[in-house]
Amino acid sequence: MCIGPTSRLVRLAVSLAAGCAAAMLALTLCAPAGAVATPRPVPVVLTGSVSDVVDGDTVKVVVKGFETTVRLIGIDTPETRDPSLPVQCFGPQATARTKRLLPVGRRVRLVSDPMQALRDRYGRLLAYVYNPGRSGPTGSVNFSLVRSGHARAYIFGGVRFRHAVPFLRAQSRARSARAGLWGPPCRGNTTTPDPSTRVAAPAPVPEPTPAPAPAVVAPTEGGACDPNYAGACIATGRGDIDCNEIPDRDFRVVGEDVHRFDVDHDGIACEG
Repeated sequence: MCIGPTSRLVRLAVSLAAGCAAAMLALTLCAPAGAVATPRPVPVVLTGSVSDVVDGDTVKVVVKGFETTVRLIGIDTPETRDPSLPVQCFGPQATARTKRLLPVGRRVRLVSDPMQALRDRYGRLLAYVYNPGRSGPTGSVNFSLVRSGHARAYIFGGVRFRHAVPFLRAQSRARSARAGLWGPPCRGNTTTPDPSTRVAAPAPVPEPTPAPAPAVVAPTEGGACDPNYAGACIATGRGDIDCNEIPDRDFRVVGEDVHRFDVDHDGIACEG
């Protein structure tokens, strides 16, 4: 069978197109970290499954067997993973919201922005993330996070992303309603530490209660107190006396029991 020049050209064009598509997919999934692709005239569209939520604006998605880190384009959420920063105000809430919108295992569609680079300087794929059945400028998870106040619209390097206008309008409405990070306790300032991560100050340790000073007991009948007894003042020089002749009870014998007050020899005199 003869193949004319026209047929050969058609086959060559098909082969070139297939080769370009394969190269594009390889660059999309396997670009080295730090590579920043140039903006493209048409978006790259991929489908995959969520494998992890890193924080409010970063997820991991498995596409055709390759796991790639996806930075949700056009938004920024408070930091929770930066080792040089504290967990920022409303960061945990933003991460929790993204986990609810993009649970692990969820099938998603990733759409790049032709007005932006394909990957950032960290090698993350920049994309709008769509749940099944969602599309358009306001159908992405990116937009949903801005609308609910869990993220702010983010323009990198002064170059507006494709859907910047609806994102900025949604942000204005969220700020007016004091929704999410625009309300208390952050009030739009997410650089402060999140209150839920602050370490409570330890409770003050109470000062020990000082022991009461020993009571000063006056002699029962003039003169100095006998040093053989504590807790009662038994006057010296009284001769032999017994418990019936003094008012004190249950005092200690600390020396020689000259008056034999401690009848059972347990160290307590005149037990009453």
